[in-house]
Amino acid sequence: FCDWYIEMVKPRLWDENDSTRNAALYTLKMVLANCLKLLHPYMPFVTEEIFCTLTGEESIMISDWPAYRDVWNFAEEEKDIDVIKEAVRGVRNIRTEMNVPPSRKANAFVVSDKADIRKIFEECASIFAKLAYSDSVAVQADKTGISDDAVSVVIHDAVVYIPFAELVDIDKELERLGKEKTRLEGEIKRCEGMLSNERFISKAPVAKVEEEKAKLTKYKETYDQVVERINSLAK
Repeated sequence: FCDWYIEMVKPRLWDENDSTRNAALYTLKMVLANCLKLLHPYMPFVTEEIFCTLTGEESIMISDWPAYRDVWNFAEEEKDIDVIKEAVRGVRNIRTEMNVPPSRKANAFVVSDKADIRKIFEECASIFAKLAYSDSVAVQADKTGISDDAVSVVIHDAVVYIPFAELVDIDKELERLGKEKTRLEGEIKRCEGMLSNERFISKAPVAKVEEEKAKLTKYKETYDQVVERINSLAK
């Protein structure tokens, strides 16, 4: 809630002309109020004070307990945001490794040959730009116009390129990708070991087996992307 949603909606809250501003405010208030109700048994006094100030109600103790509503279950949208979050984490990690301050902005290029992935980044461009400290976000199907020395963030089904030409140390970038390659090799070996174990296949729930198969596919695809990136930089 605090790490992601509040940061995502700040531009909407600051823009009084944004038609979705009130919707964002409503969601923030509703989620915070329900969080306070859930916390109240453990933190009675502070939650009572905040809740009454926030809602104007008499007391949190006589308010309705939060109830699940299927209309609030946005499963597909949640998956889309998870893609954005994975990319943001990758960009932030690289910036931290390179000691790039948040105040220093850079353009970002999202490359994916999957139309659905490109659509996610196109629709969430402003969110991604804010959270990834980017001046602009370009979404495209190939690497056209992107320099070979750009820093790369490999995620499932996409690569985010950041042209840090004056900041990038190619040797360090190759070292980072090498570590990621080693990590993925370990994950692939682990998954293959589990899936080749007859005892695991026969005793584990079907859902768990399918989950490991999906992980293996994802790790292999990401591994291929990392190897391709290493080869392009090593030329």
